[in-house]
Amino acid sequence: MFQNAIEILTLIASAAVQWLFYRKRWFPKDFTPERILVIKLDHLGDVLLATPVFSNLRRAYPNAELHALTGAWSRVVLERHPEVNKVIEYNSPAFCRTGQPTSPRETFKLYRELRRQKYDLMVDLRSDWRMVWFAFLRLTPKRFSRAALQVANKVGFAQFSGIHETTRNLDVLRQADIPTPVQTAIFSVTAEDKKWASNLLATCQIERQRPLIAIHPGSPIVLKRWMPERFAELADWLIAQKRAQILYVGVEDEIPIITEIQARMREEAINIAGKTTLIQLASILHTCNVFIGNDSGPMHLAAAVGTQTIGLYGPGDPTRFGPVGEKCQTIQRRSDCPCLGTTCRFGQAGCMSEIQVADVMQTLEATAYVPKVERFGVKQQTRINSNKVV
Repeated sequence: MFQNAIEILTLIASAAVQWLFYRKRWFPKDFTPERILVIKLDHLGDVLLATPVFSNLRRAYPNAELHALTGAWSRVVLERHPEVNKVIEYNSPAFCRTGQPTSPRETFKLYRELRRQKYDLMVDLRSDWRMVWFAFLRLTPKRFSRAALQVANKVGFAQFSGIHETTRNLDVLRQADIPTPVQTAIFSVTAEDKKWASNLLATCQIERQRPLIAIHPGSPIVLKRWMPERFAELADWLIAQKRAQILYVGVEDEIPIITEIQARMREEAINIAGKTTLIQLASILHTCNVFIGNDSGPMHLAAAVGTQTIGLYGPGDPTRFGPVGEKCQTIQRRSDCPCLGTTCRFGQAGCMSEIQVADVMQTLEATAYVPKVERFGVKQQTRINSNKVV
């Protein structure tokens, strides 16, 4: 509750700074910034959903330098974005889950460094108290703030054009009459990345003629995890009925979860959790036919590299935080679950327990799940469900 109160106060303060010091009428139509700073401090999935902002800023200002301020956990996402010229690291105490947040002393050094850059425009998609102070001290002459739009929306003065986070991020640009034709998150996979993935699959003895399905059973939030026994049952069905090969992915801390799932399985599966960097994981997910997993960063990463993605939701809102793309589906059986702690008000098992294995099977069948032609060399037609999250 204390953390929520701090977040609300930060939101209000950021909006107040915007209204008091960065009025829209000060933004001329012929404004052509030479250097832009975009601030997005929160978690991996959220940063991925913000990548279209950079694509659209580049289209609007083709000659500007685009710099990003983000946490170490998301840095590589923006370093890989083709339109970002520079990424500056700042580990906000409000969003830091691992490692040490940036100290006050280092934050002061950061402020001086940013002042030297002489930015013409700041686009604040999500910040913390320290960044609000930066804005208060007029780090840049011009600023767009998502917080201002959120607060205005809350009291009825403005309306977001849609529910999804990607749409709301882009609304920050639309408020300044910047066109936003690019709507989809991206994570660039290079030829070198693809070669690395191919070598790993060869090492794991993956048969290229069979479908490859990545499963991510973890999540930093316990209540967002589907039960191990259901992942095991689903994986056995995929192997027996679809001749699929199962590749479990995740971070090192999630290895015990995957070990439990493998122990419950009748069939064999491969576990590469904790063995890949984020870039390597992206290259592997790009190679897979399907990704199935809980609401998490890897789910958004799979969608960003263009892989068919099925996200499993208990807590959280897939209409706002779901994966983005024509090949993305979500499954949620209880839409009124707000619980993000360690217990669920609807029962000890949590709302994820209401998702059945049959639900995932039916989703796979409805999307005509088949191998991708270019990855397996087999001539066949692929039909993808047209449902998409926008």
